[in-house]
Amino acid sequence: MITKRCGNVLFALLLFISRAHGASDPYLFTDADIIFLSGFMLSDSHRLPDTPDNKVADDERAARLGHQLFFDRQLSANGEVSCATCHQPEQHFTDGLAKSVALGITRRNAPSIPGALYSPWQFWDGRADSLWAQALGPLEDLHEQGLDRTSAARYFISAYGSKYQALFNNAEQVDVVRRLSVPASPAHPGVHADNWQALSDTERTAVNQVFANLGKVLMAYERRLTLPPARFDHFVEALKDQAEPSHLHTLMNPQEVEGMRLFMGKANCASCHNGPMFSNFEFHNIGAPEPDQSHVDLGRYEGVITLQNSEFTCLSPYSDAATEQCEEMRFLKKQGPELVGAFKTPSLRNVTRTAPYMQSGQFSSLQEIVSHYNKPVPPFYDRRQHPNRPHFDILPLNLTEQEQQQLIAFLDTLTSPIPQDSPWWNTP
Repeated sequence: MITKRCGNVLFALLLFISRAHGASDPYLFTDADIIFLSGFMLSDSHRLPDTPDNKVADDERAARLGHQLFFDRQLSANGEVSCATCHQPEQHFTDGLAKSVALGITRRNAPSIPGALYSPWQFWDGRADSLWAQALGPLEDLHEQGLDRTSAARYFISAYGSKYQALFNNAEQVDVVRRLSVPASPAHPGVHADNWQALSDTERTAVNQVFANLGKVLMAYERRLTLPPARFDHFVEALKDQAEPSHLHTLMNPQEVEGMRLFMGKANCASCHNGPMFSNFEFHNIGAPEPDQSHVDLGRYEGVITLQNSEFTCLSPYSDAATEQCEEMRFLKKQGPELVGAFKTPSLRNVTRTAPYMQSGQFSSLQEIVSHYNKPVPPFYDRRQHPNRPHFDILPLNLTEQEQQQLIAFLDTLTSPIPQDSPWWNTP
């Protein structure tokens, strides 16, 4: 789906996929086509990104502990909500709702977790720069798990004390947190915020470190949520192996192959939905309908402000990284009209199984999304709420009805089977 900013970046590379043999057999691909398509494949050899800010990210013990915490309902104010409430394995770690329902109703849609580890930014607005920082947000959010920070830290070391110590070995901070009995949190208004201010610097630091470590073990678990290859991946692998045409037909039908050519070519979706996760993880305003025009969602514009004020980033005292290792934060784009109303490009992996779509579930079907891209409506603008007119990032596709159906058909080939035999995809 073409954008003004990134539409030409890969344009020359993408044209071949629609032109090469396009008038004859859709299953004929040049060597250059196959090399290009290989860049979109899931691969066992695809290296996980480095995580200098989380020293336990690849520790098996941390992953097992994070697995337990992910499904632990006691990690909420009412003892009934866990991370898995909104990120359900059987729904590819989404919940099927436009906006999630936990202690309350969230402002935005719950994105899928597998593959999120490849993004330098988390949440729709990128207000966290790591999976561990992201995991902390719902814990304190009064509409989600609703815990105060002190109680969350104290529960962590009380319920999982020996496992915690084996990983982090900071008995002094654990002792400080154990002695605290008053609920306190800087993220909660009123009494909890007042209690937080009443804590000493030593106490706040201890709570923050234990709280950060809670996010780090959740991240260690989420890094284990790898995706099995989808039909698209098997198709490209078969192309690389020079498989017989009959085998190619069993993997993707002609409508799906034509849809792939559109995706990579005429529709230019791949200019932003690229790489193995089918996302550039950047931010764009594509003019999705504003869910609440009386309270507009400024997206990345607000997300950058929140990110800079966050206590938990790669540059924070609770990160395990050296300053020079935090390039995303050091060179953060902090302002510009293109940030207003912009949201992160979502992965298209499992997209046909993770409706509804967009940041607040505004679209219930892929047909609605393709129709929007085909004849887009400019973003809602209210001069009283917007700092400037939103930067509109897309141009009309002008696809025929048949082409739209081919494009949607291709997206179904990006569905990975749920790995039922994987312990990470099941309740511990």
